[in-house]
Amino acid sequence: MNPPRPQKDPAPPTRSHDHELEITASQEEVWKAITEAERLVNWFPLRADVTPGAGGTITYRWGDLVGPCRIEVWDPPRHLRTSWLEFARDGVPPAGAPSPLLVDWHLEARGGRTVLRVVHSGFGQDARFDDEFESTRRGWGFELRSLRHWLERHRGRARQALWLARPTALPADAAWRRITAPDGLFREGDLADCRAGDRYRVVLTTGDAVEGVVWTNAAPVEFTATAENHGDGLFRFGFESCGGQPSAYLGLSTWRTTPAGFRAIEERWRAALERALA
Repeated sequence: MNPPRPQKDPAPPTRSHDHELEITASQEEVWKAITEAERLVNWFPLRADVTPGAGGTITYRWGDLVGPCRIEVWDPPRHLRTSWLEFARDGVPPAGAPSPLLVDWHLEARGGRTVLRVVHSGFGQDARFDDEFESTRRGWGFELRSLRHWLERHRGRARQALWLARPTALPADAAWRRITAPDGLFREGDLADCRAGDRYRVVLTTGDAVEGVVWTNAAPVEFTATAENHGDGLFRFGFESCGGQPSAYLGLSTWRTTPAGFRAIEERWRAALERALA
């Protein structure tokens, strides 16, 4: 009689978040936007490196913050799956990083548009995954709308983007107050009662105004909106505790501002954010 085979422990339960939106573009155009480095930088990372095909890699970069991914499924223009590794700084992942997560991109043609569904899965149920789960859930909500904004309104134009992250020991609510208070980063403008779809206008201590339509206002962690007076761009600020030391951040994307003018904005905003959180 053969001895009984040992029973494998069941895989621990995981959770995922799921995002779906329609884009006025062909499947092929959306596929290129999510898989080609020169297109990825027009809506998502500041830099990207891609080795296409199953077994290849996609690496997203925001300065020293790096998101390395291995391509598990490559089925153009219908399905892309990547294993999303732990964020690394300067290429070094944090000690004790959990197993890779999965990101599935499903593309379906529908009535002259493309329905894009993104599923980020594999998050553990325990509390150590909470920050990463919520951060990526919020992040995809903004980034996928950014993808649609670029494809529908600025396709063919190169993006200029700034992403300013300032590490802070302040809790989220205190960092939020430093950004939005008149003696902090915003000299004018009250966002407390703004809701999705409302118009807003703020003036930074640099004198730069930003105005448009609110996408999300989730104090004290995220504000996202259009930036109509910056070349029909996008504006974002908030507090992030995932991917390293907790930080307050400030972001702007535009597809129309001159490079020299944009670099001057970046220098002014960087100095203002430092002063507000000092």
